[in-house]
Amino acid sequence: MEWKRQISLGNELSYTTILSSILLLSGMLARAYLLIFVGLLFILFVFINRYYLKYAGSQVKVSIDKETVKLFKGERSDFSLTFHQEGLLPILNGQLRLTVDYVIGFQNERQVLETEQIEISLPFSLLGRQSYTIELPFEGRKRGVAKVRTIEIRIPHLFGFGEVYLQYAKPILFESIVYSSPVSVGGIERIVPKNQGEYPIRKSYFEDMTAIVGARSYVPTDPFNRVHWKASARTNELQTKLFDRTAQFSWTIMINVRERKLEQYLSGLTFLLEYATLKNIPFEIFVNARRAGKSPFIHIPIGTGKEHLAKSLELIARLSKHSVTIPFHYMIHYVERQQQISPYIILLGEIEENEQLLLRGFTKKGVDCFRIVESEDAIYLVKASHSERRLNSHAI
Repeated sequence: MEWKRQISLGNELSYTTILSSILLLSGMLARAYLLIFVGLLFILFVFINRYYLKYAGSQVKVSIDKETVKLFKGERSDFSLTFHQEGLLPILNGQLRLTVDYVIGFQNERQVLETEQIEISLPFSLLGRQSYTIELPFEGRKRGVAKVRTIEIRIPHLFGFGEVYLQYAKPILFESIVYSSPVSVGGIERIVPKNQGEYPIRKSYFEDMTAIVGARSYVPTDPFNRVHWKASARTNELQTKLFDRTAQFSWTIMINVRERKLEQYLSGLTFLLEYATLKNIPFEIFVNARRAGKSPFIHIPIGTGKEHLAKSLELIARLSKHSVTIPFHYMIHYVERQQQISPYIILLGEIEENEQLLLRGFTKKGVDCFRIVESEDAIYLVKASHSERRLNSHAI
């Protein structure tokens, strides 16, 4: 059953039923065929009225042309609802009502009181064996995921005696994912590659001995084991191997969804993730929202590339302050003890408990810890210090 049905009958129909019974009984007693005919006519009218309200719209099928729409805040898109009438009973002068999450915006919408949803009302008519498509353009309003929560149709009776309310009972397979808009982050230049690693960089002191990128003329100070014998044979003079210069450069990002300035900080984080993807910097994300499984919190493993960025941006879009969480300091302590830590940690949100102890633990492991902070409507990346409880956002 695709629709839940609620029928509302007017008092006029009850009066008509009583009147038709009186006319029919009077006609039968008086053998007045005209009264019998009128009584039967009224009874037929009541029957047709009830039949229409009982079955109108029962064979309407609903389909949506898109299951997922992804966009950034301020961008526009659309989706279409198609109603297929497989029965013969028409729907005339009806009203279609949709409720959608407030994450996206429509024209002529109405805010539903005390909820985070909006309502859209449209006139609706559908003849027998007919299909009708409604296009719904919308705009990304804020970060989040919007779903069509309800589809309802109000069908008045053809003669005005009562109406029926239909509510779609099946899951509506549509969602619009609105990504957080990136906001430039200051202080990002303070994160520089260090130690031996795999990240290619021109000014590193470390070289990847397995990645030969060329050769140059041999000088007396070059170690003999670095002679490039094949290049030397081709040029008839000694050549020295040139190796790719690399460093260790990856980020571990930890998000506290209970952070008061979550929206602003997520915009800054979106910028950092796009920057990391552009520079091919590996990153992983931890979120202190509860989930089932081995790990009690959300974790996106370390990775690079556009697919990794898309997965991360979708996670950010789905974060909610209403999520069931674990203490932020507990997640950080768990990660510090159980996971392989990147050389750089970026914290989004205050730790509040055991902060000095946790930061000191990172320092002992050679890990640099940074925070995303806001000052004068700008977002900055500042280095956390275990020697102070609160950071001065101007000290960048």
